Amino acid sequence: MANKVRVHITGVEINAPTYKGVTFEPSMINFFFGGNGTGKSTLAKSFKDNSAKLTWDGDPFPDDRILVYNEDFIRKNVQSYGNIPGVFTISETNAEKKKLADQKSREKKALEDEIKTIEAKKRNLDREQCADDEAYLTDVWNKSVDIRKKYGASLSYLRDRKKFAGKIEEYKPIASDMSEVDKLYKTVWDSSNSRAYNEYKLLATSMPSSPLTRKPIISRSNTEFAKFIRALGNLDWVTSGHTKYHDKTGGKCPYCQQILPATFSDSLASCYDEQYTADKNSFSEFIAQYKAVLNGVYQTCTANMNNPWITPHDVDYKSKYELFQEKAKANMTLLHQKETNLSEEIDLEDLSQFLHDLNNIAEDVNKEIQKFHSITRDIPAQKLKLSETLWSHLAYDCADIIEKHRQARKDREIQQDNLNSVIIDLKTKVFILNADIIKLNSETVNTTKAMNDINAAIKTAGFKGFMLREKPGTKYVYELVRQIGENKCEVVNQDLSEGERHFIAFSYFYHMVMGSQSDEGRVEDKIVIIDDPVSSMDSGIMHMVAALTRQMIGICYNNYDMEEGGTDDHIRQIFCLTHNTVFFRDITFNRLADYECASFFEITKNPLNQTTIEECTDELQTTGGGKINRSPVRNGYDALWHQYLTTEDPETLMIVIRQILDAYFIQMFGYKNVNLRRDLLDKKKDRFIRISDDGIEDRSDLITAEAMIALLNIGATNYNDGLYYDPSSVNTTYLRNIFKRIFYVLEQNQHFDMMTARVR
Repeated sequence: MANKVRVHITGVEINAPTYKGVTFEPSMINFFFGGNGTGKSTLAKSFKDNSAKLTWDGDPFPDDRILVYNEDFIRKNVQSYGNIPGVFTISETNAEKKKLADQKSREKKALEDEIKTIEAKKRNLDREQCADDEAYLTDVWNKSVDIRKKYGASLSYLRDRKKFAGKIEEYKPIASDMSEVDKLYKTVWDSSNSRAYNEYKLLATSMPSSPLTRKPIISRSNTEFAKFIRALGNLDWVTSGHTKYHDKTGGKCPYCQQILPATFSDSLASCYDEQYTADKNSFSEFIAQYKAVLNGVYQTCTANMNNPWITPHDVDYKSKYELFQEKAKANMTLLHQKETNLSEEIDLEDLSQFLHDLNNIAEDVNKEIQKFHSITRDIPAQKLKLSETLWSHLAYDCADIIEKHRQARKDREIQQDNLNSVIIDLKTKVFILNADIIKLNSETVNTTKAMNDINAAIKTAGFKGFMLREKPGTKYVYELVRQIGENKCEVVNQDLSEGERHFIAFSYFYHMVMGSQSDEGRVEDKIVIIDDPVSSMDSGIMHMVAALTRQMIGICYNNYDMEEGGTDDHIRQIFCLTHNTVFFRDITFNRLADYECASFFEITKNPLNQTTIEECTDELQTTGGGKINRSPVRNGYDALWHQYLTTEDPETLMIVIRQILDAYFIQMFGYKNVNLRRDLLDKKKDRFIRISDDGIEDRSDLITAEAMIALLNIGATNYNDGLYYDPSSVNTTYLRNIFKRIFYVLEQNQHFDMMTARVR
C-alpha cells in the first residue's frame, strides 16, 4: 500500500472556538463527516480567517484562489439584491483593452516571478542563518563544556543551548583566575562551610644567642693538679669520666685501673675556679632556654599543621618547618658537644630566617581563612558574584565565536534588508499593475455565459419561476428575478426558500470554481472548501449538488491519475464537510479505495465541548499489510461487514456470516437456498477439498462451507445446537478464509473485496 499523497496544504493546526491545537494532515481529496454543532463550519472558516495554521508544500496559494463555500459565501452572494460577480471569460469586442490587459498581465507575471526569485534568496539566507545559528550554539556548547560540568550549580539554562548562549552574550568578556573561582565555588556550595577556622599562630622571629658558644670555658685554678690537667688539656674529659664512673669502679681509675687517691675528688674540684663555674652554669641555662624556644616552635608549628583548614600552602609550610627542625637539631648537637667539652668553640646557624619564612606562609594562610570567613558571612551575595564571574569568563572564552557569529548575522541582515527593499519596490509595481488589470477587466469581462449556465442549472434542478438577469443599467451585474406574468418579472429579495437560495449559491460557486479568471482564458489553480451544501434541500436537489461536487472531486483526482478521462486539473486540493449521511455516501462511494489521494475524517465533540478530528483508517488484513480508508458513515449492511472483520468470537462470526449470506445471495442476488447449495457445494465442491501428497482427501473445508450454507435454512440465533457445526473447534481466521472462498468460487470476489475495503 502506497503512502498518502501530500500536496499544497500538508498540515493544519486549528486554534478556534471548541478547537485547541487540533491537527490533521490532509491529502489531495478530503472528506469530513460530523454531526451538527461539532465544529465543521469553524473548520471551513479557519482556512480564511487565520485561525488555522497551514503548512504548505511549496508556495502558499493566494487568498483569492482558496475558495470556500459556506454560509458566509451564501450571505454575500445571494442574500444581497442579486449582484453576483461573473466568471471571467474574454469578450471579443474589446480587443484593444484586452491586448493592454494581456501586456500588463505579462509584466505583472514577470515581476511576480522576480519577487519569487528574490524571496527564494531570502529563504536561502534564512536557511543559512539557521544552519549558522545551530553551528554557533554547538561551538559555544562545546567550548563551555568544562566550566558547565565543573561549575554547573552557579550557571543556568544547562538544558537549553539557545538560552545558554544568549545569557553569555549579555556579559562583557572578562578573564578570571580560575583557581580563585574554584576556591570560591567550593566555598559557597560546600554545605559544611558554616564552621569557623582558627588562624595560624605566628612565631617569634628570633632565637636565643650566647657569646659562650664561641668562648672556650676553661678553669684558671693554680693547684698543681689543676696545672697538670690544664697542661694535658683534658679537664672536661677527666671530669666527665669521674662523674659518670667514680662510684662504679671500686675506687679505681676507670681508664688505667690504678687505685685513685682518697683526695682525688677534692683535687679534681680544685681545678675549677669561680669564673669557670659561672660560665658553665650560664651555658647550661642558655641550652635550656634554646631548647624551650625550640619546643615552643615545635608546638606552634605542629598546631598549625594540624589545623583542619585545607590550603595549598601546607606543603610549603611543612617543608620549611622540616628544614628548620633539621637545622635546629644540628645546632643542638653542637650545643651538646660543647656541653661535654666546654673548652670547645662552636658556631650555631642562625635560624631566624626560617622563622620569618614560616610566619610569611602562616600570614598567607590566615589571609585565606579571613577571606573564607568574609565569604561565608554572606553566601547569597557571593553566589551571585560567582555566577557573574563565570558568565563573564565564558564570554571571554567564547569571544571569538560570538563575534564571528554576530558579524555573519549582521552581514545577512544587511542582505535581507536590501532584498526587502527590492521586494517592496516590485510589489508596489505589481499593485499598480493589478489595479490597472482589474480596471481593464471590469470593462472587458463578459459573464453572460455564466448567467446562462446558472439559469440552466436552476431549471434542471426543478426550481420554477425565477432566474438571473443582467441588472438594468449596470453592465455584467446580475439580479435574481421571479417571473410573475408572461412578460413581467420582479426582483426577488426576501421570499426565496432556504433550499432555493442554497442551490443558487452553490451553482454560482460551482461556475466560479470551474470558470476562467484570466484574460487568456486560462483557469487558475484553486483550493476548494465545501461546507454542508445540502441543508434544507430535497433528495433530488441533494443528488444534483452531489453530482456537481463529484465533478469537482474528479477534477482534483486528475492531479493524481488522468485515467478517468478528464484533462482539467485546476482544482489542486478539495475539502468536503457535511453532516448528511446520504450526501456523504453520494460523494464518497467511488473514492473510498483511493487511499493514496483521498482521506476520510470524522469530526466529533466531547462532553467538555472540545472538537477532535480523527482520520478514519484501518490496517489492511492482507499480505504486505498497510492501511486503507474507512468510512465514518455505515448502513446496516456495512455494519455487518464491519462486525465480520472485527469479531474474534467464532460463534458470533458464524451468526454474522449467515446474515451476510442471506442479505447478499438470497435477498439482493435472488438465490434460493437449494440453488446456492447446488451451485456452490455440488458443482464446485472440489474447490473445497484438499488432497494431501499421499492422496488422502481432507474435507474439513467442505464441511465448514456446508455448515455456512445450512445456516440459511434455520434461525439466525439458534443454529448452534451441535446439529450442524461446532465453530468453537476452529478459529476466526479459518472461518473467514472459507467465507471468502465462497464469494470467490461464486465469482463474487469483486463484491467481497469492495465490502472488506469499504468498511475498514
